[in-house]
Amino acid sequence: MNRTLGRSGIAISPLGLGGWAIGGNFTLDGLPDGWGDVDDHESVAAILTALDRGVTFFDTADAYGTGHSEEVLGRALKGRRTDAVIATKFGFTNNELTKEVYGRHDVSPAYIRSACERSLRRLGTDYIDLYQIHVGSLTQDELEGAIDSLNRLRDEGLIRSYGWSTGDAVSAEDFARKSEAAAIQSEQNVLHDNKGIISVCERYGLASINNTPLAMGLLSGKFNQESILSETDVRGSQHKWVLYFKDGKPLPSFLAKLEAVREILTSENRTLVQGALAWIWGRSEAAIPIPGFKNRKQVEELTGAVSFGPLTQSHMDEIAGILNSF
Repeated sequence: MNRTLGRSGIAISPLGLGGWAIGGNFTLDGLPDGWGDVDDHESVAAILTALDRGVTFFDTADAYGTGHSEEVLGRALKGRRTDAVIATKFGFTNNELTKEVYGRHDVSPAYIRSACERSLRRLGTDYIDLYQIHVGSLTQDELEGAIDSLNRLRDEGLIRSYGWSTGDAVSAEDFARKSEAAAIQSEQNVLHDNKGIISVCERYGLASINNTPLAMGLLSGKFNQESILSETDVRGSQHKWVLYFKDGKPLPSFLAKLEAVREILTSENRTLVQGALAWIWGRSEAAIPIPGFKNRKQVEELTGAVSFGPLTQSHMDEIAGILNSF
């Protein structure tokens, strides 16, 4: 199940890890956007565990903890930089001191260069393997200007490849045609199949980096109709774009869908988490899920999914049939 990072030719593991949660507490437009308190020592130990278990791909962003996630990843990879493929993102303006991220974005050439240099310092490296636009919607002028800036950074050796984090398949295809991008990152899981993005990635030879593969934790199976998350957790903080939770509670419609496919996802002795990842791999050979993590125990379960591989086509078809009936 080895993967290549799209048109870049960079070899990566089939499983990556996402660094949102290890960024700790921060706000986006005044609302909590983190996943609660974190232990940086445990985060570092978890990253090293992942490396030792074959994970080479790590995705973060300068917005996660307003740079804290990048700093923790850089600390963990000190002395092991060549063992890892680092992806990070830019575009959302933020204040590191106050831990605030703002909805307004900046993708001007000067800002992109400055953001890249700051990320390099926090990561403790002199190059970024995959540098991604974090802003999901851009004007034509903004996108074309960003592509020019990213090409320059690549030509200078500050980045090796680039991509875009967007759920808009039409814009993603425009980006794929106009650029030498390696990847599109988008939300993808068994409860939310972004068919358009997968199609673009397959047709243009891009990696499909799949964030939210566990539906913000819903696919861990630890939530029920009585569950309620704190307002300090992104899932309980009133962000309108949070899909699977409302007012900190898991939406009954998604819980029902999960129960309908649980047995298939846990086939062959997989845990539910491992089955959710197996669905991603079964969905496309371009797919690279990047589940979040906070500790070594979670990393051990996540990396254990690799040995099982993807779900069979018959299982994929059965799940599609069940979910289409909702």
